[in-house]
Amino acid sequence: MKIHWPPAWLLVLIGLVLNILAILLSSIVLEDLGSQMSDLDEQKQENRYSIQLAWNRVETLERKKELLTLYFSNDLRGQAPELNSPLSGQTPSPLSGQTPLFEALERELSRQLSDWVGDELPELQVTHLHQIMSLIEQAQKEQREYIDEVYLQNLTINEGLVSLDKRIAWYRSIGLFLQVFGLALILARDLAR
Repeated sequence: MKIHWPPAWLLVLIGLVLNILAILLSSIVLEDLGSQMSDLDEQKQENRYSIQLAWNRVETLERKKELLTLYFSNDLRGQAPELNSPLSGQTPSPLSGQTPLFEALERELSRQLSDWVGDELPELQVTHLHQIMSLIEQAQKEQREYIDEVYLQNLTINEGLVSLDKRIAWYRSIGLFLQVFGLALILARDLAR
């Protein structure tokens, strides 16, 4: 019984088609997956930057709390900050017992705290200390929750990157197989002689 092989031209044609499929697979599918990976990696880097900015904001709010504590500790002892010293050349205001420079400092501190907290603060007085500290702590809590949310997004992105990497490896293996099998079919024509 004689085995009938397909004609050599058919093997070459099938080999060429397989090589073209391998090239298309590499140029279209793998480039698309690579583009998706780079987009995810870029998003991951942006998230890392956002996390760093949020941590900086939390630390800055902590410094503001320390400054406020220092401000009120001076006020509790009946002392004005160094800017209220007789050396500043300012005379105390008859209504408040504070210098205009000290009042300007208080307004600026209140404005900065309002900007960082994102809400209007009550007047800077010892009686409002708890409320002001609560507002600062709430702003810190919001930043920490944002950090947690962005960190979870990065974990999801990492899972997507791993999945894409596996898909790319699989498609590369398929492309290599098609290319080698196609070349083998093309060479089969010469071996058939």
